[in-house]
Amino acid sequence: MNAEYVLDASAALQLLLGPAGTTSPLELVPNADLHAPHLFDAEVGDVLRRKVTSGELDADWAASVVWALDALVDQRYPHAGVIGRQAWELRHRVRFYDALYVALAARLDLPLLTADLRLSRAHGLPCKVETV
Repeated sequence: MNAEYVLDASAALQLLLGPAGTTSPLELVPNADLHAPHLFDAEVGDVLRRKVTSGELDADWAASVVWALDALVDQRYPHAGVIGRQAWELRHRVRFYDALYVALAARLDLPLLTADLRLSRAHGLPCKVETV
């Protein structure tokens, strides 16, 4: 059985862009089933756009990362309704964007995979949080 995670945008960027010198950052989640809210693509795309605009990334390479998002995440979920309401309840612990991932992880009873150290250190979250 494959491992399953809810993947947030920071973890996806870490996995796709990798730290300098990493040969295959996707080895961190080999054969894992990855889940994310629909918001995921917009968040990753926004960061990539900023990196292209600032000259940190080549536009064609960033575009290939955007196209790779479809294959990276196995299942996407709406962040309205129950997930949005659960995220709102977490507003005093984490940013609302982060809370959407946390609420989805709690709803699916899966760990959240993040590269956000502040999120990984938040107390009282209803899901397990793992860092990449």
